[in-house]
Amino acid sequence: MNKKRTFWLLTAIIIIMAVSLSGCGQQPTPAPTEAPPPEEAPTEAAPPEEAPTEEAPPPEEPTEAPPEEPMEESVIVITAPEDPAAFNGLITDTGYEQMMGELILLSLSEADPEGNIFPELAAEIPTLENGGVEFDEDTWTMKVTWQLRDDVYWADGEQVTVDDVIFTWNKIAEDAWADGVDYTESLEKIDDFTFKVHYYEGWVYPNYRLQFGGENFFVYPEHYCDAEQNFYEWDCDKEPLSDGPYMLEEWVTNDHLTFVRNPNYFEEGKPAIDKVIVQIVPEAAVEKTLMLEGDADVHYWPGETAAREYEQSDNVDLLLAPTERWVMRLIPNMAEYGSTDPETNPHPFLSDVRVRRAIRMAVDVDTILADIFQGYGDPVHTEFFREPYICDIPAPEYDMDGAAAMLDEAGWTDSDGDGVRECNGCETAEEGTPMSMEFAIYAEYGEELELAQQFIGESLSELGFDVQLQIIEGTVMWSPAEDGGTEANGNFDLDMWDDGYPGTDPTDYQMWTFYYSGAPPEEGGWNVGRWANEDFDTWLDEAYTLDEDYRKEVFCEMAVILEEELPEILLWSAIEGHGVSKRLNNVFPSVNDPLTWNVADWTLTE
Repeated sequence: MNKKRTFWLLTAIIIIMAVSLSGCGQQPTPAPTEAPPPEEAPTEAAPPEEAPTEEAPPPEEPTEAPPEEPMEESVIVITAPEDPAAFNGLITDTGYEQMMGELILLSLSEADPEGNIFPELAAEIPTLENGGVEFDEDTWTMKVTWQLRDDVYWADGEQVTVDDVIFTWNKIAEDAWADGVDYTESLEKIDDFTFKVHYYEGWVYPNYRLQFGGENFFVYPEHYCDAEQNFYEWDCDKEPLSDGPYMLEEWVTNDHLTFVRNPNYFEEGKPAIDKVIVQIVPEAAVEKTLMLEGDADVHYWPGETAAREYEQSDNVDLLLAPTERWVMRLIPNMAEYGSTDPETNPHPFLSDVRVRRAIRMAVDVDTILADIFQGYGDPVHTEFFREPYICDIPAPEYDMDGAAAMLDEAGWTDSDGDGVRECNGCETAEEGTPMSMEFAIYAEYGEELELAQQFIGESLSELGFDVQLQIIEGTVMWSPAEDGGTEANGNFDLDMWDDGYPGTDPTDYQMWTFYYSGAPPEEGGWNVGRWANEDFDTWLDEAYTLDEDYRKEVFCEMAVILEEELPEILLWSAIEGHGVSKRLNNVFPSVNDPLTWNVADWTLTE
């Protein structure tokens, strides 16, 4: 309630009470004019007594308005398996960092579930048509001008300006990597709410609309964050200053994070929900129980078994995104186990594309989806399966006999009859080298992926591989080399995990990050298998154009190379859905942004 209004209301009540007390109190009885005679025994009948003087009734207590009952605080609970390393996906990308980041920090632009890009901190999305994008075909240079809103403030009252955007971008470019870093020469401040992006001459950046937004990029306050600290170690990412719909009120490590409404949020009347609690629940079974019993409201990425239970629940809905993103894939190491140099130390058998092709032929995707993943997901064999970039790449067939013949052709046969193939005329290993390898998955996915790993492992064993199954924490598997990351150090043979590009453009995140020869982990990419193909690199460079029709042609040329080389073996789409309580409204899952992309619009029905 407004403090001034409260003061005058209390004053008025006090005045009314004073008037009521003076007007309704008991009146004093008038003093008699003569003293009454002394009481004597009557000699005659006593005269009748006079009717007693009616006294004024006792005063009524002043009537007070009943106290206002405080409105009940609206609260929702989101479960997460672990504390966030930060509030962005540039430091550690588990998806939960971005989910919580959307509660407290804003970006210039966002993408909705259908892929439509809309402004958030920006006043509008710059285009060629509105003059925000300048492109010179003669010099092949590109500039983009962004205009910010002027009504957005940090929780401490400071205004959000261009200085915050430039500060954030420069720190990321200095210490980390984000989409567009390699193509951006500088950001030029025009005024407090206008800046211009200068791209390097000879380069066009087609994903400019989400360069300062989307899944991973949030704007941080220049006046609050320490410019001397490394981006990965920012104190302001542990105690963030909000310009989003919520503020971080409390963080109890390994237990919960509490977010409360930001009174300075620029959208009037939002958010509708007072408090969001992110409850740390490491066990997926406990998350499911909390949801089914009505003690939690959002279960991020439930396993397929839980998803089926949610569809049959009275308390929970299973909400699915309109498109898919997460593609389960086998990632073969092109280098020998423990090496990061496939040219000098090629993997004894995974460096041979015929072996990789045989492995794909030995995976029965249809059975895995039907029997293990509860019918969720679809077979996916190419990166280009999402609109508008769809390429006609023939689907592979499950064929164990064909896979065996392929290995025979590659010179891997079981000459001693022990069930394990050895190099007998192969091109990439010494004679007699056994076809032995580790096959690893990440622990966080859950039981379904473990069962799929066992199923695939049995098929590979039947085919003649000696397979040792491994389960590794994702934070170990994907960590930088200096932190002991298994993939970054080349300490793997064959890994399986799911990923795909966010937003609407596969150029940077998927194509460059996963497949470009210059994108191994030490260079900020995810080409952990260290595959290299000059033709692919050339086509990827061609994809950096604003000509959408040509880009579609280029992507399909890249799709053909990926199909021929199989640097990664794509298998099926993992579920892009969430368990959401039936009382929670306006929740729309998306492959382009975290589920909380529109958390300011969420409402509750009690």
